[in-house]
Amino acid sequence: MNKADLIKSIAGKTGNKECICRQMVEAMMETIGEELDKGDEIVLQGFGSFKPWEQTSRTGRNPRTGATCPIEPRTSVKFKAGKGLLQRLNK
Repeated sequence: MNKADLIKSIAGKTGNKECICRQMVEAMMETIGEELDKGDEIVLQGFGSFKPWEQTSRTGRNPRTGATCPIEPRTSVKFKAGKGLLQRLNK
């Protein structure tokens, strides 16, 4: 499922127009991005949590040539599924 499919699904389930659902989905994604950018964790009870984490620098390897190369440190995001989501997936 991609973003457009998600918007259509939400519109069908809520009875709202797709343009309204698109605005809601985009606002949610923007808000989550802003909070992660500030270093805050987002917890959606029963669904899961998103948490920024700092990856350290390390040495990588080019699989084609076998040459080693440095990988710069960066910030990434971890997602941990909530209890409700895990129960739904493992019925």
